Amino acid sequence: MLQAYHWPGNIRELQNVIERSVIVCETETFAVDESWLSRESVQTAPASQALADKLARQEKELIEAALAASRGRVSGLRGGGQAGIAPSTLEAKIRSLQINKHRFKTPSR
Repeated sequence: MLQAYHWPGNIRELQNVIERSVIVCETETFAVDESWLSRESVQTAPASQALADKLARQEKELIEAALAASRGRVSGLRGGGQAGIAPSTLEAKIRSLQINKHRFKTPSR
């Protein structure tokens, strides 16, 4: 069974399975429960991608809300950096999330 398994986690996964067997087994005979070997389903990748997409959408919404509150300013006293993110980090996230910060700029009164 151990030789037939494709070991996606390489040596670390093998090490974990052996350590678990040594800890859990109550007899002198080395045994590995087949259920310990991960069976990655085809749904794993789409589920993790869906989570990444959801997090990106939420992050974009939060940054857009901060930009709306700061009238498109990223740094300075009333800038979006007041959201707890360094202005340089905020600028990088604005670029990566393809946010047009200029649409939040309004004339000051």
